[in-house]
Amino acid sequence: MRIPASKTRLRMPRATDQLRADHAVVQSGLAVLGAIAKHVRAGSQFPTADVATSLRFLREFLVGVHFRKENEVVWPALAMRGSEASSAAVGDLVLRADEAHELVQTLVYFWEPAGELTAAESRGFADTVDTLQHALAELQEREEELFGDCEVTIPADDLLGWNQEFDAIAAGRPLRADWQRELAVLADRWR
Repeated sequence: MRIPASKTRLRMPRATDQLRADHAVVQSGLAVLGAIAKHVRAGSQFPTADVATSLRFLREFLVGVHFRKENEVVWPALAMRGSEASSAAVGDLVLRADEAHELVQTLVYFWEPAGELTAAESRGFADTVDTLQHALAELQEREEELFGDCEVTIPADDLLGWNQEFDAIAAGRPLRADWQRELAVLADRWR
C-alpha cells in the first residue's frame, strides 16, 4: 500500500524568519510603551518600573541584538550581492535605523525613570514614544520588503551561516523568548 504524498511542504526555517520574529516582539514592546505614553500623556503617574523594563528591552534587544543582526550581517551582504536598488535601499535603512536608535537613546537619557515627570517632560516622553513607534513601523515595513531580496540574492550557504552569526550576536543577552514573556506581563497590565 502506498502512502499519499503530503500536500504541505516543509520549509527549512530561514534566517530572515528570525528577523521577522524579532519584528513581532519589537512591535509588542512598542505597543506596551505606546500604552504607557498614552497613560502619561493623560496626566497619570509615570510608571517607573514598567518604563524601565520597556527601555531596557529597547536598549538590549532592539539596539543590542536586532539592529546588530541587520547592520553587521544582513545589510552588508545584501549591499554587496544585491541590485543597485537594493544597495540604495540598504543605505536608506541604515540611516533610518540610526534615527530610531537616537530616539531610543533620547528616551533612555531623558526619561529613564528617576522620579515624577513635569507636565512638559510627560508630553515630551509621549511625543518621543509616538515618533519612535511611527519610525519603527516604517523601518520594519521596508526591511521586510528587502528580506525577500535577501532570500533570492544571497546564496543558501551564506544564509545558513547567518543563524550562527545571529546566535553569536545574541550571546549573553536575554533571548527573544525571554522578552516575549516579560512583555506579555506588561501587555496584560497596560491593556
